[in-house]
Amino acid sequence: MIGIMADSHGDPETILAALDVFQGMACRRIYHLGDVCDSTRPETVEACLRPLQEHHVITIKGNNDHTIVANHIGRKDAPIAPEILKYIQYMPLVQNYQDAIFTHSLPFADELGLSCMIGSISKTEAIRTFNAFPRHVIFRGHSHKPEILLPRGRFIESSIPAVGRKISLAGKRPCVVTCGALTRGLYMIWNPEEQYITSLSYK
Repeated sequence: MIGIMADSHGDPETILAALDVFQGMACRRIYHLGDVCDSTRPETVEACLRPLQEHHVITIKGNNDHTIVANHIGRKDAPIAPEILKYIQYMPLVQNYQDAIFTHSLPFADELGLSCMIGSISKTEAIRTFNAFPRHVIFRGHSHKPEILLPRGRFIESSIPAVGRKISLAGKRPCVVTCGALTRGLYMIWNPEEQYITSLSYK
């Protein structure tokens, strides 16, 4: 099992709730897909990052995380320790595992740089993603609402995964899966061997 969460926006309690479930399910890997922090809540940065570091969560940089660094790095009066800011600064924009790509919004870090954190998954970007990664599932955060996008000829099929229901991804490559936000109580499990995802909620 792979645990996936995103968009905690400075609320450490949401992170702890998801980690508790992931540990109970013996997840061998856990990903946080960015916006761990919130640019308006710098006082919670360390409380959010500490459990992710302690549980070796693979953490992707989101636009709010980047803004925290831009606003505070190098400032003598920064409310965040320099080593924490450096850790955030060097979070990856994209990570790969098996046939999956993990990103905050778009998987084109090499082309877009930091802009890949804020681009929306419009029809144009979805088609671009399908063409660039025809054998992958792309997991993303950013938009807060869980969603699965699949190519259907010239069209794109969009569906919202029901909480608690296993959704098979067998034979569904490429696809884009938006995790859903921890601020809405949502997170996700991916079973790569049995090729399914399950949207979960702690609320």
